[in-house]
Amino acid sequence: MRYNMLQLLRNLRMRSSHKEISDFEIMNWANAKVKNTGRASQMESFRDKSLANGIFLLELLSAVEPRVVNWYIVTKGENEEEKRLNATYIISVARKLGCSVFLLPEDIVEVNPKMILILVASIMLWSLTKLTSEDVGISDSENGSVTGSLSNLVLDDSTSEASLPLDNGSESASEHSFEEIRGGD
Repeated sequence: MRYNMLQLLRNLRMRSSHKEISDFEIMNWANAKVKNTGRASQMESFRDKSLANGIFLLELLSAVEPRVVNWYIVTKGENEEEKRLNATYIISVARKLGCSVFLLPEDIVEVNPKMILILVASIMLWSLTKLTSEDVGISDSENGSVTGSLSNLVLDDSTSEASLPLDNGSESASEHSFEEIRGGD
């Protein structure tokens, strides 16, 4: 794990003009990314206890890839259970993006500064790699793959079910009451 973390930091240095990158620069990058989205939250350091609720880290993930966070399932992080749920979701979202994740939900809830630093550095590396590939014009479609293309269509089960046909497709579910659809009188 230590080797992987050091490799991640070396890769980050390669992306940042081959110069040493400090914790302070990583923190400033994260704060700037979140601020550019219009959000007001910031972290003062990687020891900042406000990171325990996970909101800043979710805002950072949303800043680097706007559609990746489902804000309907994010909690306020006011108690230990909500903090843990947010922390678990942060790890899931970071992995979904392709970031190297070495921390556990407890590391976020307990604000383990080294592990949070590595998470933010991994998000930063992913973001810089994404920007570099976009600048060069590399896309999945050029490689013959369609896995990278995302649809702008958002599926909402509650609205899609309302348009399902009932009884030979003659009527839609929105024309019936809830009891009629469930089979009640």
